[in-house]
Amino acid sequence: MRIRSLIAKSILTPQRGGFLQTGELPFTHSLSWAAGCGLGKRYCGAFCYARSLPNWLFARQSDEGWGEALIVKSNAPELLAAQLARHPARQTLRIFCSPVTDPYQPIERKLRLTRRCLQVFAQYEDLDLLLLHTRAAALLDDLDLLAQIPYVWLGMTIETDRGDLPYGPTSADIERRFAAIEQALARGIRVQIAVAPCLPHTVDFAARLLSTGAQRIVIDSFGSGDGRGGTRTASSPFAQKADYDWRDERVALALYEQLRRRHEGIGWSAAGFAGIPGCSRPCQQRRAPL
Repeated sequence: MRIRSLIAKSILTPQRGGFLQTGELPFTHSLSWAAGCGLGKRYCGAFCYARSLPNWLFARQSDEGWGEALIVKSNAPELLAAQLARHPARQTLRIFCSPVTDPYQPIERKLRLTRRCLQVFAQYEDLDLLLLHTRAAALLDDLDLLAQIPYVWLGMTIETDRGDLPYGPTSADIERRFAAIEQALARGIRVQIAVAPCLPHTVDFAARLLSTGAQRIVIDSFGSGDGRGGTRTASSPFAQKADYDWRDERVALALYEQLRRRHEGIGWSAAGFAGIPGCSRPCQQRRAPL
């Protein structure tokens, strides 16, 4: 893995359309302290839509493939501190961290860029929303900080409850994610589970998702979720190797309907992600960390 650092000029990217704006409660900004992904050679890298986005394509060098390089904005925490301090309407900010690069990259434990950004957010109580979205149990390192930020939601990807899929997470990885959700909820941190993309799963998956106590669950499919009606997925390595019809949304829709009948906080695809209620004021009343 090649790690390259740069000095960025901005860290909060305004959202003026696209995935994060498709919903009743759209995000205003995204925050990504890197381009590329250190997890790109894992199973998720085979279908990740971010490999087709400008964030990566314009930052990569000609000899760098997806999962082979990470371009780090080394001054991300300092930029965030400066932008939040001078923002004229901080109370309206709804930030997604991160829609293109997991904030818990393998190198995070060395660089601590996500933690340092969270330390900046912890100095403010008046933002509307920060969604910290990951598929890595390494977030447990930062539960202390997350519990201090009144407007934060933790987003955790759990695509399936089956650990035997050649294109999915291992059983151990699945269990670590469920355990991380349990610990976050115990600290009073709100959680949104993302079944994104929805992979083949057992008949007990819906019940297990509900049993977590997560306040929101979003279901997504390859066709609805890659931003181009499935065309990005069609050109991915995953599409060439999948042993089932990944274009068929019926399995994902069935899970969505099954959950929707039993939980009011269920969302579908982009509109589901952009549906988290604002909490800059109501969150002051949230349950105190245990």
